[in-house]
Amino acid sequence: MVAAVSRPAELSDLHELSQLLVDATAEMTTQRGGEALLASFRRSLTPSETLESAISDPNAMVWCGVWEGAVVGYSIAVSSKEGDSDIVSITDLYTTPEARDVGIGEVLLEAAIAWAIGIGATAIDAQALPGARESKNLYERLGLTARLITVRRDLR
Repeated sequence: MVAAVSRPAELSDLHELSQLLVDATAEMTTQRGGEALLASFRRSLTPSETLESAISDPNAMVWCGVWEGAVVGYSIAVSSKEGDSDIVSITDLYTTPEARDVGIGEVLLEAAIAWAIGIGATAIDAQALPGARESKNLYERLGLTARLITVRRDLR
């Protein structure tokens, strides 16, 4: 059996990762709350520029999720200050639909948790959209619990 693995992303991964980011964005736009979450990212860069910036940022980490030799997922985590504490936020965690249920999400999240512990962060945050039960279950399996629920009413 082939195991799911994660590894740090490199600039040579930009093409594959950019396509995954495009796919993740397209999938999010179809989910309840997805448009608002995407708008909160304030990314004015192309997918390739977003990833290149994250890979070169000393306060961020990007991982590739690999299964059967192919990059089928990615994640981005960013460290920032919250008072005197370092908090890591997972801004991106995506696995292709065909590779879900093989452990890619778990290895990507485990890598982010290990990185956060390694840099001395006091907490790690991630977001799941309403109805994204698979994401919520993944986070809860690895010890992340809800601490805030944001509600919204569109007034347009």
